[in-house]
This record gives sequence, C-alpha cells and structure tokens, in this order.
Amino acid sequence: MDNFTPARAADTTRDHPWSVAWAVSAFCQAVAKWPSLWVEGQIEQIDGKRSGVYITLKDLEQNVSMQVTAFYGAADQCRSAGLVQGDKILVYGRPNFYQVQCRFSLMAQGVLKEEGEGSLLKVIEALKQKLAKEGLFDASHKIPIPAFPRRIGLVCGAGARAEGDIVTNSRLRWPDLEFTVEHAAVQGVNCPPEVSSAIRKLDEMGLDVIIVARGGGSFEDLIGFSNEQVVRAAAECRTPIVSAIGHEGDWTLIDLAADKRCSTPTDVAGTIIPSFAQEAQRLDRARTLLLRCMELIEGAEEGRIARLASAPFMQDPAKLVEGPEKTVREAERSMFIALAMRLDDELRRVSSLSASLKSLSPISTLSRGYALVEKEGFILSDARGLKKGDQIRIVMRDGALKLRIEEIEVKE
Repeated sequence: MDNFTPARAADTTRDHPWSVAWAVSAFCQAVAKWPSLWVEGQIEQIDGKRSGVYITLKDLEQNVSMQVTAFYGAADQCRSAGLVQGDKILVYGRPNFYQVQCRFSLMAQGVLKEEGEGSLLKVIEALKQKLAKEGLFDASHKIPIPAFPRRIGLVCGAGARAEGDIVTNSRLRWPDLEFTVEHAAVQGVNCPPEVSSAIRKLDEMGLDVIIVARGGGSFEDLIGFSNEQVVRAAAECRTPIVSAIGHEGDWTLIDLAADKRCSTPTDVAGTIIPSFAQEAQRLDRARTLLLRCMELIEGAEEGRIARLASAPFMQDPAKLVEGPEKTVREAERSMFIALAMRLDDELRRVSSLSASLKSLSPISTLSRGYALVEKEGFILSDARGLKKGDQIRIVMRDGALKLRIEEIEVKE
C-alpha cells in the first residue's frame, strides 16, 4: 500500500492494473487532500430530510451539475433560507468522495442564497401570477376525483417507466381497470403541444380520470409542464385530471391547475385507486355488522312476541276489552251524573227567572188593584198626552173599559 498514490497511476499497465477498490481508494485519498472552496450554481433539485439537505447544483451556463450534501448547521441554513428549485446559491464546502459507491459530492459547511432568482424561475413565476389572476388555480374550479375510477386516461412518454409504475401498481390494487394511454414527448420543445393535445383528446372520451405523468428529472427537464399551453389544457379539462410529475420535491405549474397532485408516478395508485382487498374487507365488516344488527332486531322482536304471547289477554281475549269497557261504563256514569246536575241547575235557573217575570208582570200588578190606561194601543204613563174628547181604554184584572175624556186634571 506504500505505492498506493495517484502519482503511481501512470505506472499501471494492461498486465498490471489496479483493482477497483485500490483505484477508488486512490481517488478518495486524492480528493481528501483538496481544500474547501466556494461554489456558485442554481438549485436543480433539493430534497430536505430530517438527517440533512441534499441538493443537485447546476452550473449557471453549462449543462453540468454536482451533488451537495448539507448536515447540521449548513442544513439549518438551507431550511432557514427556504431554498427551492431555481434558487441561485453560494456553497462553501469540502470535497468529499464516497468510496463505497465511488460518488463525488461537496460536503457543505455554509450555504448562502444569492439575491435574485434564475431566469427560468422568473419566467415561470410571472406566468404563475398571470394564470392565478385568471382563476385557473382556484379551488372552486377543482373537480372531485371519483372514488372508484374504472376508465383511466394516461399521458406519459413512450416507453417511460412511469407508465409501467402507474398501470401495474393500479391493477394490483384494483384489477378491473381500463387504461387508455396517449404517448407524448415529456421534455423538449415538443412537450407542450403534444401533452396538451393528448389531454384534450382524452377529455373527449368520457373517461373517469386523466393522469399526466413523468418520472424525475432536472428543473429544465420538467419545464415543459409549466408551459402556458399545457396549464390551460389541464385547467380547461372537463374530466378530473391528476398530475404526477417528477419527484416529491419537484413542482410544475400543471400541479396547480390539476384537480389532484401526486408526488410521484408511483404514488398515483395509492392516492386515487382504491384497494380491492381493503374494500373487500370493508364489505365483510359491513356485512358482519349488518348481520349482527339483524340478529339484535330479530332477538328483540322475538322477545316482544314472547311477552305478548304470555300476556293474560292472549289466554283470555275477553280480558283485552275489560279495561276499555270499564272505562266506557265509568265515563257513561259520569256523563249521566253531569247531565243530571246540569239539568237541576238549569231548572233552578228557569224557576228563578219565572218568579222574576211574575213579579214584574203587568198582570200581577193589576191583580193588586191597579189598572192600565191605553190610547190607540199605547200605554199612557201621564195625563199630559190627553185632551178632552179622547177615547181611552182602561185595562183591569178581569176586563177593560172604554171611556171618553170629559175633564183633565194635571198635578203641578
């Protein structure tokens, strides 16, 4: 191992090669001698976990990227800065070579977010604000995903792994599914027109749901799904639409326009496809609960019938009417008593009124020696209404007298 140095690499020959472990160890020792340095780039991907933050840092001009790993204080700086895809950052770190997988990365010791954002992110953010003002992302426009979709449309790349993940995993959960697949370019200049055309084509087929899927990739690889043409096609789709673009940390504008977002294509099956096994278990539990409820109801009714069968009136039906008959008889007796009392009260009242009438009757007055004076059918109460020669009639108890006035005496 004394000659195990990068300087001796030139001494290797076809007949005297280094083993993989020896070569990798030599690389690791060489990288370990490099000093810490500052690196500038744009975040292509970022994945924050509890253990640390993992960043794919892309060159600002060339299509070259490197891995950056941040732990402890550097990870806290990433989280505090709220780093996202497209951010320009400065990283101070130590070169690191992971010997087991022969993988180079920069072990971050400090991370700074630069003022301003990458040009692509600025364009996407401006489009996002524009479409948001038009209401394309409003929750009120979202269409609920059916609980049991059977006819499913899928937009994905030809031969893409996403297609196999979605179709296979979905049918594992629910075998009786129909998939209509439309292949389209999922990156590059052909991506927006082909994806939007596929969405519109599937939308005319009366499907239960449409899935737009693509596996992971760089920020630039996924940019086609933030194209205005694609976003409008998704927002105008009358069929519920699900986006499943990239990895969990990726985002595109179609995610905001879609009715449902899945973090990855693999996540689609578990998110929108019910599990046949779980539904079967639910049915079994419901059936068991229903049978138990029916048994309880049946038991309660059987008990009720048994109590009715043992009731006295079932042995002697005549007893069934004894209570009501007794109630009727008592009511009849009470009614007769009430009527008799009411009749007595009314008779006493009539007798009292009769006595009052008799005492006030003119006949009663005449029987005491008084008489009534009438003129032309009217009873007179004073003499002022008479004059000499008038005919009057005197009514007495047992008859009447007709007289002519000869003289009138009026008391002053």
